[in-house]
Amino acid sequence: MPADGSKGRTLVLGDPVVALGEQTLIPDGALIVQGTTIVAAGPRADLEAQGPFDRVLGSAEHFVMPGFINCHYHSELAIGPGLYQYVFERANVFIHAAMGDIEEEDLYTGVLWGLVNAIKGGQTSTVDMYYGRPGMPDFGCQPALRAYEDAGMRTAFGLVSRDENIFVHEPNERFLARLPAELAEEVRHSPMGYAWPVDDVMATFERLSAQWHGRDDRIRIVTAPDWTPACSDDLYRRCRRAADDHGTGLISHVLETRAEMAYNLERYGKPALQRLADIGVLTPETVLEHLVWVSDQELAIFADSGAVASNDPGSNLRLSSGICRVRDIMDAGGRIAFGTDGISFSDREDFFQELRLACYLQRTPTVFERQRLDSEAVLRAAAANGAQALGMADRLGSLRPGRYADLLIVEKERILFPPGRYDAEPFLDVVIDRAESGDIDTVMAHGKVLMEGGRVTVVDEGALKERFAEAVRRRVYRPSPQAQRWAELGQLIEPYVIDFYQRWYDLPIEPATPYNVKTPPILGR
Repeated sequence: MPADGSKGRTLVLGDPVVALGEQTLIPDGALIVQGTTIVAAGPRADLEAQGPFDRVLGSAEHFVMPGFINCHYHSELAIGPGLYQYVFERANVFIHAAMGDIEEEDLYTGVLWGLVNAIKGGQTSTVDMYYGRPGMPDFGCQPALRAYEDAGMRTAFGLVSRDENIFVHEPNERFLARLPAELAEEVRHSPMGYAWPVDDVMATFERLSAQWHGRDDRIRIVTAPDWTPACSDDLYRRCRRAADDHGTGLISHVLETRAEMAYNLERYGKPALQRLADIGVLTPETVLEHLVWVSDQELAIFADSGAVASNDPGSNLRLSSGICRVRDIMDAGGRIAFGTDGISFSDREDFFQELRLACYLQRTPTVFERQRLDSEAVLRAAAANGAQALGMADRLGSLRPGRYADLLIVEKERILFPPGRYDAEPFLDVVIDRAESGDIDTVMAHGKVLMEGGRVTVVDEGALKERFAEAVRRRVYRPSPQAQRWAELGQLIEPYVIDFYQRWYDLPIEPATPYNVKTPPILGR
């Protein structure tokens, strides 16, 4: 009998199987997994008759559903120090400071630790925007990709590129002129702004594509222009051409913040999505991360493009970005998926929790007769649009014959306790409102069991935790005097950064969703 379920025939049982295909739920259902692929789906009794099997997973006390695709992830944030609490423009000047010298093995260990926690949170795939480490070969992408390979997960992996406005949303030298001369010179020669030479980044993309793209049909290499204020039209076009030439995707932060929205209107005289559409960036092979500050005018542009947007609810709240217009995007026919940004709600990487938060944030006091989002529509969006974001729409997104076996086996006992209380409720509503990562028994990706009985099987989790703790204690979180000074530079220029953005935060806006009232209406007139 295979030890990991990656070969032979496996019977997977669940009541129900949340198939999300032509049939949404298969009561008292089962799947037959052969090798990496689902070869049959249907009633348990019918599939049991097709035995014998090398192993049987699940039972009538479990339900089965597709593994979650984290549509926005930063794998290296597993080693990022401190709390994530600042809007991105403010945090931007601290990135790549306050960390000590790091070896490739430390980076591998940290990324793998993050992926282990993602697996425990129900994630089988990520769309990973990787900022990279200067001074390492290929900016440290190789150890990160080795971690994915060893964890057994899927990823669409892109090394970030940026080529302008790296400090704030104006030309670099113009901003430096705001600073005292000595401070400006120090900032100029620091890693602040993390803008690696574009030619070097694109050369790395070519090498990674040749070595890793398509490996085991689990890893795809994509282009990743960072976000609209820090990327010129020329860089976006170059990344789009490279992606198209290699038959892969493009991922970018878009409309994450209020200032980003204002910047595009001021600089280009048009909304950000109109700008990207005009230069040919928006295609079904594009993933837009966050998409919080999308206007009514842009909803149709986004929907017509066929691109996917990732809503990252925990991150958006932690970073003061705002609340994504998930309901409006879905109503407009847009493709929405979900992610954690690598800084999930409560730092748990619990994808059930992220989905629940995403849904609850749409329960607004606006329309009396409409509260919750349709749970089936949310789960189908997470699965199908996540699969599209990975570039695997024809191989993932539902549990049906011919699709890869990326799935979760989840215990029902706690979710449905006390017995009878939730019998009258739609099952998927109960899953959205009550399931959590601790209920997950088994995680399978590409037909391989990554976690069983609540324990990760692809690595020795205890040994990995010890290695990671030693790495961060002895090296990663012991910054050199130079790195400490780089962190101090962020603090020194922070007042200038805040002053620069204030005017865009003073601009009056019409919010898409009111949550409460400042001045009550005058009634009876």
